Amino acid sequence: MYSIKDAKIRRMTNVNGTPCAEVEVYPTSESDTVVLAYLAPSARLGGYELVKVVRSDASLTHDWFDNSMHNAYEDATDVAFENSAIATAEEEREQFKQQLLSIGNLSQQLNGRFNN
Repeated sequence: MYSIKDAKIRRMTNVNGTPCAEVEVYPTSESDTVVLAYLAPSARLGGYELVKVVRSDASLTHDWFDNSMHNAYEDATDVAFENSAIATAEEEREQFKQQLLSIGNLSQQLNGRFNN
């Protein structure tokens, strides 16, 4: 399971026409990569839906702008969460989302961004 050290909202954007917050997620383990999680409000669930997860191999030191001309950003939504003996892929996805939303005051920041 991906353990989260910190998370910060990078920007507001659209994913396939859905307004989303792009959240940069920093892992606890140095061997894991930084991921971008795209969260959208979910009226049905009364919270947020994890729309997409993207792996980011871009170095902010060398690639300080969002350069989509190379493979620094890889959609990892389908492979980030896998079935295991402990949990299904959907359960892992839900655990990741809940862990993410519990980091600092991220939920409050999301509420502020989407309710303005």
